Amino acid sequence: MFEEILKNLLPERGRVLEAGCGSGSLLRKLAAEFPEVHFVGIDPFVQETRGENLEILRLRAEEVDKLPGWFHLIFSHHSLHHFSSPVEFLRKAGKKLAVGGKILVWDWDERARTGIPERYFSREELRRMTEEAGLRVMRLENFGEENLLLAGADKFRLAVASDDGLEVFPRMFGRAGYFFVYEVKNGSPVFMEKRTNIHRDNFQHLKTYDVYRLVDDCNTIITGNIGKKGEARLSSLGVRIIKFKGKVEEALKNLIKELQ
Repeated sequence: MFEEILKNLLPERGRVLEAGCGSGSLLRKLAAEFPEVHFVGIDPFVQETRGENLEILRLRAEEVDKLPGWFHLIFSHHSLHHFSSPVEFLRKAGKKLAVGGKILVWDWDERARTGIPERYFSREELRRMTEEAGLRVMRLENFGEENLLLAGADKFRLAVASDDGLEVFPRMFGRAGYFFVYEVKNGSPVFMEKRTNIHRDNFQHLKTYDVYRLVDDCNTIITGNIGKKGEARLSSLGVRIIKFKGKVEEALKNLIKELQ
Protein backbone atom coordinates (compact mmCIF):
# COMPACT_ATOMS: atom_id res chain seq x y z
CA MET A 1 0.00 0.00 0.00
CA PHE A 2 2.72 2.48 0.98
CA GLU A 3 4.82 1.97 -2.15
CA GLU A 4 1.75 2.35 -4.36
CA ILE A 5 0.84 5.68 -2.71
CA LEU A 6 4.47 6.82 -2.82
CA LYS A 7 4.87 6.08 -6.53
CA ASN A 8 1.67 7.97 -7.33
CA LEU A 9 3.18 11.04 -5.65
CA LEU A 10 6.56 10.90 -7.40
CA PRO A 11 7.21 13.70 -9.92
CA GLU A 12 8.01 12.82 -13.53
CA ARG A 13 11.25 14.72 -13.03
CA GLY A 14 12.53 16.41 -9.93
CA ARG A 15 14.00 15.72 -6.51
CA VAL A 16 12.75 13.35 -3.84
CA LEU A 17 14.07 12.97 -0.30
CA GLU A 18 13.65 10.12 2.18
CA ALA A 19 14.34 11.04 5.79
CA GLY A 20 15.43 8.07 7.89
CA CYS A 21 16.28 5.96 4.86
CA GLY A 22 18.17 3.23 6.76
CA SER A 23 20.29 1.22 4.34
CA GLY A 24 18.65 2.96 1.40
CA SER A 25 17.16 -0.23 -0.07
CA LEU A 26 13.88 1.46 -1.04
CA LEU A 27 15.66 4.41 -2.64
CA ARG A 28 17.91 2.13 -4.68
CA LYS A 29 14.85 0.35 -6.00
CA LEU A 30 13.11 3.62 -6.85
CA ALA A 31 16.23 5.13 -8.44
CA ALA A 32 16.45 2.16 -10.82
CA GLU A 33 12.74 2.33 -11.66
CA PHE A 34 12.55 6.12 -12.09
CA PRO A 35 15.82 7.30 -13.71
CA GLU A 36 14.49 10.82 -14.41
CA VAL A 37 14.02 11.50 -10.69
CA HIS A 38 16.92 12.40 -8.40
CA PHE A 39 16.64 10.61 -5.05
CA VAL A 40 18.33 11.69 -1.83
CA GLY A 41 18.30 9.74 1.41
CA ILE A 42 19.46 10.89 4.84
CA ASP A 43 20.10 8.81 7.95
CA PRO A 44 22.60 9.25 10.81
CA PHE A 45 23.76 5.63 10.59
CA VAL A 46 24.56 5.04 6.91
CA GLN A 47 27.58 4.76 4.72
CA GLU A 48 27.45 7.62 2.25
CA THR A 49 26.73 6.70 -1.36
CA ARG A 50 26.54 8.76 -4.55
CA GLY A 51 25.30 7.53 -7.89
CA GLU A 52 23.84 8.92 -11.09
CA ASN A 53 20.43 9.73 -9.62
CA LEU A 54 20.91 8.64 -6.01
CA GLU A 55 22.62 10.15 -2.97
CA ILE A 56 22.61 8.65 0.52
CA LEU A 57 24.02 11.02 3.12
CA ARG A 58 24.82 10.74 6.82
CA LEU A 59 22.51 13.33 8.32
CA ARG A 60 19.80 13.50 10.95
CA ALA A 61 16.24 14.16 9.82
CA GLU A 62 16.23 17.36 11.87
CA GLU A 63 19.18 18.59 9.77
CA VAL A 64 17.26 18.49 6.50
CA ASP A 65 17.75 22.25 6.17
CA LYS A 66 21.47 21.65 5.56
CA LEU A 67 20.73 20.06 2.20
CA PRO A 68 21.03 22.27 -0.87
CA GLY A 69 18.05 22.92 -3.10
CA TRP A 70 14.40 21.99 -2.98
CA PHE A 71 12.38 18.78 -3.06
CA HIS A 72 9.15 17.93 -4.85
CA LEU A 73 8.47 15.17 -2.33
CA ILE A 74 9.89 14.49 1.14
CA PHE A 75 8.85 11.26 2.79
CA SER A 76 9.57 9.02 5.76
CA HIS A 77 8.57 5.38 6.18
CA HIS A 78 8.32 3.86 9.67
CA SER A 79 10.84 6.46 10.83
CA LEU A 80 9.06 9.47 12.33
CA HIS A 81 8.85 7.90 15.80
CA HIS A 82 12.66 7.55 15.79
CA PHE A 83 13.29 11.27 15.20
CA SER A 84 14.41 13.23 18.24
CA SER A 85 12.00 16.05 17.30
CA PRO A 86 9.31 15.19 14.73
CA VAL A 87 7.98 18.77 14.84
CA GLU A 88 11.41 20.21 14.07
CA PHE A 89 11.77 17.79 11.17
CA LEU A 90 8.36 18.72 9.77
CA ARG A 91 9.02 22.44 10.17
CA LYS A 92 12.39 22.29 8.40
CA ALA A 93 11.14 19.87 5.76
CA GLY A 94 8.31 22.28 4.93
CA LYS A 95 10.89 24.98 4.23
CA LYS A 96 12.72 22.70 1.76
CA LEU A 97 9.73 21.97 -0.47
CA ALA A 98 9.67 23.04 -4.08
CA VAL A 99 6.53 24.86 -5.25
CA GLY A 100 3.65 22.40 -4.90
CA GLY A 101 5.85 19.94 -3.01
CA LYS A 102 4.46 17.54 -0.43
CA ILE A 103 5.54 15.71 2.72
CA LEU A 104 4.45 12.09 3.09
CA VAL A 105 4.70 10.31 6.44
CA TRP A 106 3.83 6.64 6.86
CA ASP A 107 4.29 5.37 10.39
CA TRP A 108 2.93 2.94 12.95
CA ASP A 109 -0.29 3.90 14.74
CA GLU A 110 -0.22 4.23 18.53
CA ARG A 111 -2.23 0.98 18.81
CA ALA A 112 0.19 -1.05 16.66
CA ARG A 113 1.67 -4.17 18.20
CA THR A 114 5.03 -4.52 16.52
CA GLY A 115 6.75 -6.46 19.27
CA ILE A 116 9.22 -3.60 19.73
CA PRO A 117 9.00 -1.44 22.90
CA GLU A 118 8.50 1.85 21.06
CA ARG A 119 5.95 4.64 21.33
CA TYR A 120 4.01 5.51 18.19
CA PHE A 121 1.75 8.47 17.36
CA SER A 122 -2.00 8.72 17.02
CA ARG A 123 -3.58 10.51 14.07
CA GLU A 124 -4.47 13.44 16.29
CA GLU A 125 -0.86 13.72 17.44
CA LEU A 126 0.26 13.73 13.80
CA ARG A 127 -2.25 16.49 13.05
CA ARG A 128 -1.12 18.56 16.02
CA MET A 129 2.57 18.22 15.15
CA THR A 130 1.91 19.11 11.52
CA GLU A 131 -0.02 22.24 12.41
CA GLU A 132 2.57 23.20 15.04
CA ALA A 133 5.20 22.98 12.29
CA GLY A 134 3.22 25.51 10.25
CA LEU A 135 2.11 23.02 7.61
CA ARG A 136 -1.26 22.21 6.08
CA VAL A 137 -2.72 18.74 6.56
CA MET A 138 -3.83 17.50 3.14
CA ARG A 139 -4.64 13.91 4.03
CA LEU A 140 -4.65 11.95 7.29
CA GLU A 141 -5.83 8.34 7.26
CA ASN A 142 -5.50 5.13 9.20
CA PHE A 143 -4.65 1.84 7.52
CA GLY A 144 -5.00 -0.72 10.30
CA GLU A 145 -1.85 -0.47 12.38
CA GLU A 146 -0.37 2.30 10.24
CA ASN A 147 -1.15 5.96 9.62
CA LEU A 148 -0.68 8.09 6.53
CA LEU A 149 -0.04 11.83 6.68
CA LEU A 150 0.22 14.04 3.62
CA ALA A 151 1.10 17.69 4.24
CA GLY A 152 1.99 20.78 2.27
CA ALA A 153 3.34 24.28 2.85
CA ASP A 154 1.15 27.37 2.58
CA LYS A 155 4.00 29.74 1.86
CA PHE A 156 7.22 30.03 -0.12
CA ARG A 157 9.64 32.72 -1.22
CA LEU A 158 10.44 33.93 -4.71
CA ALA A 159 12.98 36.36 -6.12
CA VAL A 160 12.34 38.72 -9.02
CA ALA A 161 15.35 39.95 -11.00
CA SER A 162 14.86 43.67 -11.59
CA ASP A 163 16.69 46.98 -11.68
CA ASP A 164 13.79 49.04 -10.36
CA GLY A 165 11.25 46.64 -8.87
CA LEU A 166 8.73 47.58 -11.54
CA GLU A 167 10.00 45.75 -14.63
CA VAL A 168 11.41 42.23 -14.72
CA PHE A 169 15.04 42.49 -15.81
CA PRO A 170 14.85 41.55 -19.53
CA ARG A 171 18.34 40.13 -19.92
CA MET A 172 20.38 37.47 -18.13
CA PHE A 173 19.53 36.64 -14.52
CA GLY A 174 23.07 37.28 -13.29
CA ARG A 175 23.18 40.77 -14.79
CA ALA A 176 20.22 42.19 -12.87
CA GLY A 177 21.02 44.95 -10.41
CA TYR A 178 18.76 43.68 -7.65
CA PHE A 179 16.55 40.83 -6.52
CA PHE A 180 13.18 41.72 -5.05
CA VAL A 181 12.14 38.99 -2.62
CA TYR A 182 8.48 38.18 -2.01
CA GLU A 183 6.80 35.71 0.29
CA VAL A 184 3.75 34.05 -1.18
CA LYS A 185 1.35 32.96 1.56
CA ASN A 186 -2.11 31.55 0.89
CA GLY A 187 -1.89 32.79 -2.68
CA SER A 188 -0.90 36.38 -1.89
CA PRO A 189 2.59 37.82 -2.55
CA VAL A 190 4.03 40.17 0.07
CA PHE A 191 7.23 42.14 -0.61
CA MET A 192 9.96 41.30 1.90
CA GLU A 193 13.21 42.98 0.87
CA LYS A 194 15.49 44.16 -1.93
CA ARG A 195 18.91 42.49 -2.27
CA THR A 196 21.82 43.87 -4.26
CA ASN A 197 23.42 41.62 -6.88
CA ILE A 198 27.08 41.93 -5.88
CA HIS A 199 28.05 39.63 -8.78
CA ARG A 200 26.47 41.76 -11.51
CA ASP A 201 29.75 42.74 -13.17
CA ASN A 202 31.57 39.45 -12.61
CA PHE A 203 32.06 36.84 -15.31
CA GLN A 204 33.51 33.96 -13.31
CA HIS A 205 32.95 30.26 -13.95
CA LEU A 206 29.69 28.94 -12.44
CA LYS A 207 28.49 32.50 -11.84
CA THR A 208 24.84 31.38 -11.67
CA TYR A 209 25.56 29.41 -8.48
CA ASP A 210 27.15 32.46 -6.84
CA VAL A 211 24.27 34.70 -7.87
CA TYR A 212 21.65 32.24 -6.67
CA ARG A 213 23.31 32.03 -3.25
CA LEU A 214 22.09 35.60 -2.73
CA VAL A 215 18.50 34.32 -2.90
CA ASP A 216 18.87 30.65 -1.97
CA ASP A 217 15.96 30.91 0.46
CA CYS A 218 13.73 31.30 -2.62
CA ASN A 219 12.50 28.23 -4.47
CA THR A 220 11.29 30.32 -7.43
CA ILE A 221 12.96 33.00 -9.53
CA ILE A 222 11.41 35.28 -12.11
CA THR A 223 13.77 36.67 -14.73
CA GLY A 224 13.74 37.81 -18.34
CA ASN A 225 16.38 35.30 -19.39
CA ILE A 226 18.99 32.91 -18.08
CA GLY A 227 21.81 30.96 -19.71
CA LYS A 228 21.13 27.33 -20.64
CA LYS A 229 23.84 25.98 -18.34
CA GLY A 230 22.73 28.16 -15.47
CA GLU A 231 19.12 27.15 -15.98
CA ALA A 232 20.09 23.47 -15.97
CA ARG A 233 22.11 23.91 -12.76
CA LEU A 234 19.31 25.64 -10.89
CA SER A 235 16.67 23.25 -12.19
CA SER A 236 18.77 20.36 -10.89
CA LEU A 237 18.40 21.93 -7.43
CA GLY A 238 14.62 22.00 -7.76
CA VAL A 239 14.44 25.76 -8.38
CA ARG A 240 11.46 26.86 -10.46
CA ILE A 241 12.51 29.33 -13.15
CA ILE A 242 9.90 31.59 -14.72
CA LYS A 243 11.00 33.60 -17.76
CA PHE A 244 8.93 36.74 -18.12
CA LYS A 245 9.40 40.11 -19.79
CA GLY A 246 7.22 42.93 -18.59
CA LYS A 247 5.84 44.34 -15.36
CA VAL A 248 6.71 42.63 -12.09
CA GLU A 249 3.11 43.05 -10.98
CA GLU A 250 1.89 41.15 -14.04
CA ALA A 251 4.43 38.37 -13.52
CA LEU A 252 3.24 37.91 -9.94
CA LYS A 253 -0.42 37.88 -11.01
CA ASN A 254 0.31 35.17 -13.58
CA LEU A 255 2.10 33.06 -11.01
CA ILE A 256 -0.70 33.34 -8.46
CA LYS A 257 -3.25 32.43 -11.13
CA GLU A 258 -1.27 29.27 -11.90
CA LEU A 259 -1.23 28.29 -8.25
CA GLN A 260 -5.00 28.60 -7.83
